[in-house]
Amino acid sequence: MNLQLIVPILYLTLVSCASPPRDLGSRLDNWDERQAAFAQAHERSNTPWASSASLQTLLDHARRHNPGLRAAFERWKGAMEKVTAATTLPNPRLTLGAYLASVETRVGPMQGRIGFAQPLPWPGKLAAAGKLAFEQAEALRMQVEVERLMLDQTVREVWWELAWLDRALKITQGNQELLGHWEVIAQTRMETGLGSHTDVIRTQIELGKLVDRIQGLQDLARPVRARLNSALHRKSDAALPQADLAEAAHLGFNAAALSAGLPQNSPQLLKLKHLRRAAQHRVDLAELDSYPNLTVGADLTFIGDANDPNMAGSGDEAFALTLGIELPVWRESYAAQERSAKALLRASERTLQQTHNTLDANLEMAFFQHRDGVRRVALFQDSLIPKGEEALRSLQAAYQSGKGGFLDLIDAQRALLEFQLQAARAHTDRAQALAKIEQLSGVSLHQDK
Repeated sequence: MNLQLIVPILYLTLVSCASPPRDLGSRLDNWDERQAAFAQAHERSNTPWASSASLQTLLDHARRHNPGLRAAFERWKGAMEKVTAATTLPNPRLTLGAYLASVETRVGPMQGRIGFAQPLPWPGKLAAAGKLAFEQAEALRMQVEVERLMLDQTVREVWWELAWLDRALKITQGNQELLGHWEVIAQTRMETGLGSHTDVIRTQIELGKLVDRIQGLQDLARPVRARLNSALHRKSDAALPQADLAEAAHLGFNAAALSAGLPQNSPQLLKLKHLRRAAQHRVDLAELDSYPNLTVGADLTFIGDANDPNMAGSGDEAFALTLGIELPVWRESYAAQERSAKALLRASERTLQQTHNTLDANLEMAFFQHRDGVRRVALFQDSLIPKGEEALRSLQAAYQSGKGGFLDLIDAQRALLEFQLQAARAHTDRAQALAKIEQLSGVSLHQDK
């Protein structure tokens, strides 16, 4: 066969062998679009926010700037690039040889040779390796979603904690002002002989407690703001918008549907499903490893002119096709690899089951926390606070008319303060439980825009 024809045929054959598996290639066609879509979804906020910025603005900012989320995205990108490497043939080998002593043949002396060899994995190995790398990359894509949901939960949770601190501070300061008013009244009544010094002391004691509580709330706000700024990738003391607990709207959801939809919606479970499929491909690859790899190549030997110039074929190069086969003789080694791969597959299945059980249990706890928050909001807002306010008004009138005791008035004021604080805490717990439910279920309940 003519050398000029053989070389292109061999080259095209090898290049076609290096193409990714057909079914895997179709799954990678939209890789660039998926990557661009993710980047766009996580870069919606590029300008500083105003003091009245919403929670959604902070969420957008965190998704774009949080280093942990960006690191997860880069790990996914890096893993996707491994798919191409896994489906590419090993590097070919080019060899050059020169004869130190002339080797005479009938058609002339052999002067040197050049050889080309291409290792070829057993059919199916590249496909299995590519599918393994692809499923591992898909698992990291799901990990990006896990990181995003956890980041969203952190931002929402801390935002509502700041809103609670602000509400609690305002409620406590309002009670401080009211007690200050009663202190003045108690002193006036003591000076006129209608009250006692004990009433003034009791008022001052309650005021001291409120001052301590105010200072505690103000001090607690600093680490809470630092935690939110950390999620936003900003300095710990950077200014933040004002959080308002009134924005914590009550959102309805179907608890049974969220629990039933965990296998389809939870990125944590979807990630483990990809890892389980990767483990299965690892088993396939371990089984294929016991089959021999091949090597195809070609050698060209350069031959000088024969001593007899009339010799037929004098000086013609010698061309040879070569075929090599690997000898997988160490069978126990391959059997051990298969057993290891199968054990890892079983482990991935158990991990998936255990994670599902844990998520389901945690989701039930989040449902309870939400129900408990809803119940306490209704209890304090619709019952205890109105009754506490009514009792306080009655005792105020009785005390001012000289028919009631000051201690009863202070107790009623203290009870109303606790009711108001507990109502604000219930609002916060309900909103935080909703964020936890969204993080665990993988379903958006807030309808972010």
